[in-house]
Amino acid sequence: MTLDPVFTWPGYRADDPAHQQLRAFLVMDIQQSPAWAQEIVEKIMAVRSQQLGQWQRLGNAYVLNLSLQGAQIEDTVTESSQTVLLEEFEAALRAWQGWIQHNETC
Repeated sequence: MTLDPVFTWPGYRADDPAHQQLRAFLVMDIQQSPAWAQEIVEKIMAVRSQQLGQWQRLGNAYVLNLSLQGAQIEDTVTESSQTVLLEEFEAALRAWQGWIQHNETC
């Protein structure tokens, strides 16, 4: 899988396997869909406010589980799983939303 070498977000660490998996999740499962990205932002807020105890999204290549413990991203092929804090996940997701908008206008 080829990931855009330019896309990062504040706090991104290229040597962190969790950040690598998060980046791959954005590319493979969120893709260029502002609606999908926004849906997940809304679910993060619902989990944080405890309106939802947890939330799961089955994607093309990954399963995303949101809870107060963080955002767990499981690769459905390798079954490897990485977890990041909700704050980190949200920062990456919002940066991805900006990336999508920027690429739509180019």
